[in-house]
Amino acid sequence: MTSHPDPSGATERQIAIDAEHFAVRFWVPVLALIFAVVVHFVAMALVQRFVEDTSPLCLVVPLDVLAFVGATFVLERLLKRYAPSRRSATLSEQALVVTDQRHSPARVTRIDWERTVNVKSWRFVVRRRTRVPKGWYCMALHLLQDDDDVILYTFMSPQEAEQVPGYASFTRLRPRKETLSDTGLNAAAEQRRLLRLEDQRWQDGAEISADDFRAVLALVRRFVPGWG
Repeated sequence: MTSHPDPSGATERQIAIDAEHFAVRFWVPVLALIFAVVVHFVAMALVQRFVEDTSPLCLVVPLDVLAFVGATFVLERLLKRYAPSRRSATLSEQALVVTDQRHSPARVTRIDWERTVNVKSWRFVVRRRTRVPKGWYCMALHLLQDDDDVILYTFMSPQEAEQVPGYASFTRLRPRKETLSDTGLNAAAEQRRLLRLEDQRWQDGAEISADDFRAVLALVRRFVPGWG
């Protein structure tokens, strides 16, 4: 995230979307493994040539681990910087603007804060450990203005999430089976709406960093009456 003044003099925040997109998640471990394998064979040859009375593996295996971990760290940062996703956003006190270059021409969605914005927000616990720790929260926000809408989401630890301003406005998304058995008509209808939005988030939601998510929430709280 970077900030710079726009022509009107207001501060504009640049927001990266899907920083850990598929190409990053795929190529980082692949390239790191290749690097570690190369280091392994080079190190084995050197140890066998210059070191006596010591098992080569005792020296090389720890080096393999360090090579893999170090390459993962470096490659992740390089790919995030030089191979970003094809979506990005800018945030200012005037609007949230999302640019999607996966389309030709690029699709631009603009949410103006001075106009009416309909907001839905929900959260759920991550049940399986993937790249996100098990037990963390997914925090999601749907912004709708006329025919334009965008879903932003991020992942936070429970402690972080519960400190987010407006946390009480994030409805807990219940499991689908629990929703079907709910006898409260209003609650069940609300859950069905959120489940449809969750499907939309899964298909094409925009993942952003926790800091950027908090920055968006700050403007939502400021400009959307009654939210948060």
